[in-house]
This record gives sequence, structure tokens and C-alpha cells, in this order.
Amino acid sequence: MAEVCKDLLKEWCEAMLRLQIGNTNNPRLDGALLCPACGKIHGRCFEAMYPFLCMAALERDEKWVKAAERLFIWAENTVSQEDGSFLNDIDSGWKGTTVFNVIQLADCLLFHEELLSDETRAAWRQRLKLAAEFLYRFDELKDNNINYPISNALALYECWLVLHEELYKRKAEELAEPSGLPFTEHDLLYGEGVPREKRSPRGCRPIDIGYNVEETLPSLALYGHLSGDRRVLEAADRGMAAHLPFLLENGAWDNSFGTRNYKWSYWGSRTSDGCALGYLLLADDNPDFVLAAVRNLNLLKKCTVDGLLAGGPHYRLAGQAPCVHHTFTHAKVLAGILDRNLVWKGADDRAERRLLRQRTEGIRYYPETESWIVTKGSMTATVTACDWEYLPGGHVGGGTLSLLHHERLGTLLCAGMSRYTLKEPNNMQVPCRVRQECLAVRIEAEKDGIVYSSLYDDDVRVSVEGGLVTASGKLRDEKRRTLSGREQSYCFTYQVSGEELRIRAEFDDGTLICPVVSGADEAVLVEENGKRAVICKKNGQVLMESNREMSLPYSTERIFNLIPGLQALRVQINPQAGYDSVLLHIVVNENCFINGIIDRI
Repeated sequence: MAEVCKDLLKEWCEAMLRLQIGNTNNPRLDGALLCPACGKIHGRCFEAMYPFLCMAALERDEKWVKAAERLFIWAENTVSQEDGSFLNDIDSGWKGTTVFNVIQLADCLLFHEELLSDETRAAWRQRLKLAAEFLYRFDELKDNNINYPISNALALYECWLVLHEELYKRKAEELAEPSGLPFTEHDLLYGEGVPREKRSPRGCRPIDIGYNVEETLPSLALYGHLSGDRRVLEAADRGMAAHLPFLLENGAWDNSFGTRNYKWSYWGSRTSDGCALGYLLLADDNPDFVLAAVRNLNLLKKCTVDGLLAGGPHYRLAGQAPCVHHTFTHAKVLAGILDRNLVWKGADDRAERRLLRQRTEGIRYYPETESWIVTKGSMTATVTACDWEYLPGGHVGGGTLSLLHHERLGTLLCAGMSRYTLKEPNNMQVPCRVRQECLAVRIEAEKDGIVYSSLYDDDVRVSVEGGLVTASGKLRDEKRRTLSGREQSYCFTYQVSGEELRIRAEFDDGTLICPVVSGADEAVLVEENGKRAVICKKNGQVLMESNREMSLPYSTERIFNLIPGLQALRVQINPQAGYDSVLLHIVVNENCFINGIIDRI
């Protein structure tokens, strides 16, 4: 794992260095990183200071120190404020992200102060002091999403380590008090949504897997590690373990029901830091934690495009440039692993060992998210009816099968957002020249320009019997209204068994839409009568069979969604007159050819 961390950090840092603006004689530009995807400067880009200094220590090359200094000067000329805070962006008034800016600035001084000149060291320490004073007084974070107060505890504790002001330490201890941590009965951390204690009509909590595993829980773990507080470490360990059932075999995170999944990236969450450091800090007695870190780090490497971390595995195929925000945040985790010499723990990675989700067969129910994880053999699926709404058209509900993953072939179905909207315009990417659509399995009808979908039913009835999960509801629009004068019913039945998934959909109107995850580099074979189709993947084939003719409205052109960065083949089936039943059968097959299938490409 040591070489993976070092090589990936170097690759990312070299790419970011190429993006650093210089020689414009404009202090609001020089030193910043220009994002190739967004065509602008992200205000938090100066957090690349810390990985740059880590590279300076590894290579003994002064260019990295100069690059870090230029980032600091740029930040002082743009996002730095008189009250000690930093703005999230030049055109944003939000100051809460100061906690993350402070953590990286403190890490620069804790690990690499000797690389700096006396003048630079004094300037950075003085700036850290101003920011610490701001965070000490900034009570607005207490009532915000849970990642902020927990990360503030870490930020203030690191400020105490650098500056030795006892009041920062006391405040950090108050914020990280284990008795106040919001864990559910399954030890999932809740609070990514406010008010944090609010329950939805179905009793759901505001839970986001991506933010929890990439930001909040690692911050808690690092705070516990630095402070030596055993109660905090035990809480962090319990939380990190409880989230492992949402980690897929290839290192990807299942955040298909998360309240903030509008920032879901295949490996985690768009603007957070990463899960590997948190897992490795706690990995001494848990080989699953080591495996989780290694699998996720390997996935980050696979998702790297032109030296930058892309939000998902199909960015290059879809012609989407990677946003630099992914890279400068996750590079901090690589630097943290290397500076703390945690790479030796990767020696326990065993390729044949399965992660917890795949090892635990059966159906697990999480009432705090109204979600079910179904695992059988090499297949695992998630069904969700979560109705804690962070924004309209965000994560899916309605009892949809929000994710299907195969151990060898990867993710086959994946919901993402029901409607892609820029909830955080500065922190989200705009799709470029691509057919972006919802990737969720759903039944959908349109009337007078309004879409009615199974994804929006917040009153769906979900039952589990034997190995079957059944969801019965009504098509609704984004505002949860049924079609005036007529309620359109639907019923999904899902059965996962070994190497196959059966979906039975009953509905009287609309279209069954089933986008099957497939990169544009995979061959598609379709039977002449349209009832069978094959997607040829690297390690096998996905066979789709239906008792009705399937149509491919875009032929083999792929649709794409930035959440979580996947392409898919849109397959749809229309019912006959009246209430109808359609069976969609997805089988994983290792053979290279299936008789009766012809190439339509």
C-alpha cells in the first residue's frame, strides 16, 4: 500500500501543480488552481498546501514548498477574512468550511514546519491563530450538519497542538463529547440534514453514508487518536464498523439513499476527504478496516483521469473532465497516511477476503433509513423507501431497487439522484455535452409536462417474505401528488438469488425504465425479437430477459449521470392494455457467447 499512496500522491500533486496559475501579476489569480472541469477557481484549493509539503518532504524538492507558499498567499488575497475565517468560495458567504482549511494548515505546521522559512512559519502560525479564534466563537456550526461540529473538534484540537492555547483544547473536548454523538440503534451516525433530531413521516433519520465515512467519522477517529480519549476512539470504531455493510467489494460506497447524495461520488462524497485514514487509524485489531482502506484507495487510483481524481469510473468514457476539488481534498488523506506511517497496515490486504457486506447473506433492514440490504452469493442489492428529504428530487424513494452490485462484474444498477439539480452550484459539476438522465429503475408516466414516478412515493408499502422484497405504491410527482382524478398504482417484487436478479413490475400505465450500468466500451448484443439482450463485460456477461419486448430508445448510446459517475444502457418496457406484469431477469454469465443473440450495434 505504501507504493500506491506515494505514487498516487505524486500523480495527483503533479497534475495540480500543472493547474497552478502564475505570472498574471494578479494576486487574486496567481497561486490558485484552475479547475479544468468547472472553468473556475475553487475557494478551498489552497488545501493542496498540505499534500504539496508532504511531496516536498518525500522528494526534497523546493518546488513543492514554493507551490504551497503561493497557495497560501492566494488565499490571503481572496478567501481570507478579517474575522479570521475563510470563505468557501470567492463568490460565497459561507464560512463553515474554515474548519477544513484550519485542519490542513495545522497539519502543514505539525508535520512540515521545518521546510518553511522563519518568515513563512511565523505568517502561517499567525493566520492559524486568527482562524482558531474565529472557530472558537463560531457557534453557528453547532446546529449545522453533523460533519461541522465534529470536524471543528479536530480543528481546534490541532490548533491547541500547534499554538498551546488551552481554551481550544477545552472547546474541542466539549464538541467531541461521546455522550452527545448522534448514533442510531445500528450505530449509523445521523445529522446530515437539519434539524438533526427531526424524523421523517416514516421515521427516517438524516443519514448520509458518504459524508459519514469520508469526513465526520475520520475526524472523530483522528481527534480520538491525537487526544488519546478512549471513549471517543471506541465511538469512532463502533461507527466505522457499522458503516462497513455499505462498502462494496470494489471499494465503492453505497450512498444510494443518503440525504446528501447529490454529492455522491462512486468512491465517497464530492467535497469530503476520504475514508482510508480513519480506517487505518483504527485498524490494529480489525482486518476489515485495513481491507476497506486498501480497496477504497485502489478504487481512487482506478478513477484517476489525466492525473486528477474523477467522480466515478465512467468520466473518461462520457467525455467529462475531472473536477480538481476531488483531488485536493483526497490528496490530504494520502499525505496524512504517509506522514503518520500508516502504510504498513496495508500488508494485511488479502485479495481473496470478502468485505462484510458480501460475507453476510440474507436481508438486513435499517429502519433509520427505511432501507434493506439483500445479499445472496455474488449479488447484493439495496432497496430504499427513505423519505428524509434534503432537497426535492434528491435521493430516490418509493421502494426502488437503488443499487445492484456483483462481486466480479461491479455495479449493475445504481439510482443516484432522481433529478440532477445543482443544490450547491459551487460544489457540484455541470454535465458537458452528454445525455444526462436519471439512472434509477422506475415506473414513470408523464401528463401535461409533469412526470409521475415510483421514485417519489413517500407512502409506499414495503414487505419482506422469504427472499422476496415487495414494494407497492402509487405514481407521484416531485411534490408527492398523484395524477388528478386517477391514482396509478405499481408493485415491484425483487428477488436476488446467487448470480441473478428477478424484478417483477406490475403497473397499469407508464413505462418501466431500467438503466443497466454499462460503459460505452462494452459490446451490447440484442435478440431480434427484443426479449433478450447481453452486455459483454470484462469478467463476464449480463443477460437481460423479459416476457415483453424491451426497447432501447437511444439504441446503444449510453446515458450518464454525475451522481455517482456512471454510464448506463437505457432499457425500457411498456405494458399491454390494462394492469400488466413484466418480468425483467438479469443473469450474470461467464460464457463468452450466448446462442440466439445477434449484434445490433
